[in-house]
Amino acid sequence: MINALYNDDCGFVVSAELALIVTLIFTAVAVGIAVVRDAMVMELNDVSEMVGAVSQSYNIVGLRKPRNDGKYHAQCSGSGFNDNQDACDGQPIILTHVCGKNDPSCTGRPESSS
Repeated sequence: MINALYNDDCGFVVSAELALIVTLIFTAVAVGIAVVRDAMVMELNDVSEMVGAVSQSYNIVGLRKPRNDGKYHAQCSGSGFNDNQDACDGQPIILTHVCGKNDPSCTGRPESSS
């Protein structure tokens, strides 16, 4: 009977395989979560730089309706705000045009074969 128990290792193999599979799955999930975290941090950093690059300046023109005697029926003063660059603002967004390639999407013509 001791010899039969010594040769019967089915339960041990299954539990060892299960422990290995659980360990591998846990490691893969932990690495996957870290990759998702890093990607989210980079995207949120891009969003914060975009918000910092937006100019929040505005100006509102005043209005007034004159009468015949030189006075005014109604008057509303204008106002405005000029946004100065802060230390936490991102770099301003600069639009550039790439030269040297014919772009069929803006001309409606196919690209030249040159």
